[in-house]
Amino acid sequence: MVYSLGKVSVYETTPDIETVGGNEAWTKVDYLHPDAVDLHAKSQSNPSRRLGYGHPIAPETAPKAMIWKSKSKLPPDYAFGNNEIMLVSGRFRDLVECFEPGVHQFLPVEMYFNRNDTDPFDTFYWFVCCTLIDSLDPEHTTIPWDGDYNKRKDDGFRLGSWHIDAEAEPPQKPVFSLAAIGENHLWRDPHRVRGFVHCSNAFGDAMEAADLRGFGLKEFDQV
Repeated sequence: MVYSLGKVSVYETTPDIETVGGNEAWTKVDYLHPDAVDLHAKSQSNPSRRLGYGHPIAPETAPKAMIWKSKSKLPPDYAFGNNEIMLVSGRFRDLVECFEPGVHQFLPVEMYFNRNDTDPFDTFYWFVCCTLIDSLDPEHTTIPWDGDYNKRKDDGFRLGSWHIDAEAEPPQKPVFSLAAIGENHLWRDPHRVRGFVHCSNAFGDAMEAADLRGFGLKEFDQV
């Protein structure tokens, strides 16, 4: 199976979390290699979303510290984010590095309980998945393609995207291509839902075995 990585709550009431520097800190996020970014990613005006578009981030531009406002409810391994933004633990980083060493970015974030604390209580990381794969199998996927599947834009990506309709009957079915995925274990698909990181069954099984908290795995068929 192929999985997508989602976020689930581990507490009935999730502690508040605050970015040191506020919203201003997010306006500084920028790509490490802006000239290599695809056209769709370039068109997005929200700087924070750049963490989730499959391209490396200039490390000095990402927020450097967060305030986790609870000492009794410590942050889970997926502590904060919306799947584009992913603040993760060192345990998750170590697992990724076992499968794909040096492929993805982990930008350090110092974690504090209070704004006036002198020392952080832990270090977490912005996880930047740096692999983009056109990973759906067009013969078995039942989602219609919006555009010309056989034409490509100047950046090399296909002209169009999968037209996802959550209300469709029967439900649309994405089916992933093992030939397209190859030996990769973590990636974003620029044509399906780029906001989600997908992973191989081997990596998903390793996540479950490691009991990483705060992650939810959703499985999909593969051919």
